[in-house]
This record gives sequence, structure tokens and C-alpha cells, in this order.
Amino acid sequence: MNCAKDARKLANFITDLGGEFTVFEKNNNLCYNHIGALYTDIILQSSLNYKTVVKPRVERVLSLYPNANTVNRFGKLITSEGLENIIVWKSSTKLNRIKSVLIFSQKNRINTCTDLRYYLAFPENQLKFLELNGIGPKTLDYLLKLLDFDTVAVDRHIYSFVEMAELKINDYYSTKRVVEYAADFLRISRSSLDYSIWHFMSTKTFIKKSQLELKLV
Repeated sequence: MNCAKDARKLANFITDLGGEFTVFEKNNNLCYNHIGALYTDIILQSSLNYKTVVKPRVERVLSLYPNANTVNRFGKLITSEGLENIIVWKSSTKLNRIKSVLIFSQKNRINTCTDLRYYLAFPENQLKFLELNGIGPKTLDYLLKLLDFDTVAVDRHIYSFVEMAELKINDYYSTKRVVEYAADFLRISRSSLDYSIWHFMSTKTFIKKSQLELKLV
């Protein structure tokens, strides 16, 4: 991809959509101050239906365990009640991944969402976080969005939208740059464009089955 050229083409495509495409402010409802709910969200969201599977479990953590909002408190809760009971989940893979990010946090003196936001503000720390099993670029960018970083998390909706604009779908990072630069051309925040594309695509029925099955970690 020629990122600047393709970003301009994507920006023009969005402009040409006119009233069909609504630019929203970023979804502030997704920002967290509860690190237990945050980690539940980012680990479960990969390859699962957010509305029916992930969101109810995140809301359960927030409503039933509001005080377990730090790594230390959530860890103590897990010891006393069991993570599988807290989030009502049986599969060991995602349970172990949540525990893994909690252990990583303790080792790196991350206790709150504020601590995590500061830690991930450094690119070298983002690379360390990516070394965790089950954490890929999309999950990291999704986490950054939830921590109020101005970024784009490339998912199936964004890939489909870029394809609609007749741009060649390439690797994750080049697609991310194209969307981010398009936001810059449009003079809106990158997070806003991410959310606006998600809203536009989630209301459409033309997405190919093969695209719907595209999964990213």
C-alpha cells in the first residue's frame, strides 16, 4: 500500500458517501476505570460475539464487583471466588490469558487503569505486552482505545470497509496507517473514524460471509 495515496482515496470515499456515513465522536462508554472488567473485555472479545457473550460478562464484573477495580483487589477476588465463577466462563484458554495479563501487571507494577495507560504510553512497553500469549496487534490497539488513546483497531469491519473503497487489503499495520491517515485528512480523531466505520458497517447486510469469518487476535 502507498499509505498517503490510499488514505486520501479512503477519505474521499468517505466524503462521497455523504449522509450515508455519520461521523461519531469516539465511544466514551468504552473507557474503563476498572482493570478487572477491562482485562475481561480485551481477552474475551477476540473471536466472540461482543453483544451477546462479552458485554454481559463485563457488565457482571462491573455491577457485582465494583470494588475489585485494581489488579490487587481483582486478584484477591479470583483467589476467593474463582475467575470461572466471576465471569461465568469454563474454557481454560481465556481464563489463563486473563490471569496472565494480571501476573504481567503485577510484575510491572501496574495496579490501576491509570497505571496501565501510563505504562503503554511507551512503545517499548507495548512490545512487551505483545509478547503475552493471546495478545496480538488488534487486541493491543483495542486496549489502547479503551484507555482513551487516539488509535484504530483493525477488525473485520475495517477490512471490509477498506475493501469497499476499492483499496487492496494488505497487512494489519499498513491498513491501520491508511485508516489513521484518512482520519487526519478528514480532520477528525482516529478513534472517531474507527467507531464511525464500525457503526456504518455493523448496520449493513452486504458483508461477505468470508469477511465475517475473518478473525484477528
